[in-house]
Amino acid sequence: MKKIIIACMMFLGFSCTNDLVSLNEDLKNATVAAPGSFFANALKDMADEMNDISYQVNGGVTRLFAQQLTSVQFLEGTHYVAESQTNTLWRTIYSSVLPDLVASAEGVRNTNPVGTVGEITQRNQLAMIEIMIVYAYAMLVEGFGDIPYSEALDFDNVQPTFDDARTIYIDLINRLSGAVNNLDPSGAGFDTYDLLYQNDVAKWKKFGNALKLKMGMRIIDADPELGGQTVSSAISDGVFTSNADNALFRYLDEVPNVSPFYLALLQRQVNYFVATNTIIDLMNEYGDARRSVFFTTVNGAYIGGTFGLPQNFGSFSTVGQGILTPSTPTVLLDYQTVEFLLAEAAERDITGVSDAEAHYNAAIRASFAYYNVGDGADSYLAQPGVAYGTASGTWKQKIGVQKWLALFNQGFEAWTEYRRLDYPLLTAPPAAILDVVPTRFSYPFEEQTLNAVNYNAAASAIGGDLMTTKLFWDLY
Repeated sequence: MKKIIIACMMFLGFSCTNDLVSLNEDLKNATVAAPGSFFANALKDMADEMNDISYQVNGGVTRLFAQQLTSVQFLEGTHYVAESQTNTLWRTIYSSVLPDLVASAEGVRNTNPVGTVGEITQRNQLAMIEIMIVYAYAMLVEGFGDIPYSEALDFDNVQPTFDDARTIYIDLINRLSGAVNNLDPSGAGFDTYDLLYQNDVAKWKKFGNALKLKMGMRIIDADPELGGQTVSSAISDGVFTSNADNALFRYLDEVPNVSPFYLALLQRQVNYFVATNTIIDLMNEYGDARRSVFFTTVNGAYIGGTFGLPQNFGSFSTVGQGILTPSTPTVLLDYQTVEFLLAEAAERDITGVSDAEAHYNAAIRASFAYYNVGDGADSYLAQPGVAYGTASGTWKQKIGVQKWLALFNQGFEAWTEYRRLDYPLLTAPPAAILDVVPTRFSYPFEEQTLNAVNYNAAASAIGGDLMTTKLFWDLY
């Protein structure tokens, strides 16, 4: 009887179709994602990784490296205990951000654009993807040094070689120049999938140039000629000119699409991160109006804790409600950063830019305006300790200190610019495993175990897989 039933089922199956594969198709869910969805997902994953806070190697731990925040308990992050850190930055970019961008590009290339309008849109989309690929790789180079590049993203090759960081960075600048040149503001981009600029290609062009400006200045000590040419080219092609140009990834007011920083500190009630006295004392000295946005008060006063020491959480200012909201965006790059870079370019006598003081003032005004305390900028700039003509120190110190303040809530940039400009003066806490502030991330443990030959070669090439090894662009 059982054989008869099976035979009948087989007969019925073959009588209905000759294609057994189609019987396994999911007719209710999409099997092919739109290129735009991959692009949007890459943007979100990148923004989330930059915005989080933890003791893991990500954009969040750099808030501690930059000594703008400290922990009053669980001190691994403030003591630079690398062994306890999971390397989510490396993992997120290599396993999510870059693969999604590549998948998006493949999807765009596989479309058949109709007419000139369609061709422009396709070029714009590919250029936008390329800009974000450059952004992601540049962050890895700036964080680690030599990284997998030419052999990266090949899932058949689980042991990629590490390429020279300087060579990668130069190639990234060239790729970025090509992408920016391919953008045509008369056409469209990714429409609703563009979570940065809502399909405004002209702003993507400014973003690309602003990124190029930043990358040129980042390598200018290591390669003055290329750095200067890159900066001049970016300026002449058009960089950010106001806060309206800022590259912001905006979150929503409802979980799960909220700011990871908000999610970590409020939703999960992580009650051990407080402001440092390093940043609070400096802001108190000049009555900085941004304090009311950045921090809470304790009995009406702004009070910072000593970096790297166990302390009482309730005794110190914590992150303020102006920062800690569900929808507070991740800043990928902003106008105040551009103006600080232009001030530096003027001091370096780079072609196409002058008047360092005017750009310095514009940067500080942009920061105050972004946080809706623009009325406080004039009195702040009028103080001898802030005014460009009277503030103490070299131009590096003047720009470095004010840029560090303005980069609050941009941990990776604050740490990276501290490494490059060497201001403000920061020291490692006595109990830390290092005697200096980290100058790079150490490579992930899985690279040491699963890709040992190439890992060892890379570690040797950069001068050791140490958190104190200086990268090629960090010469001073």
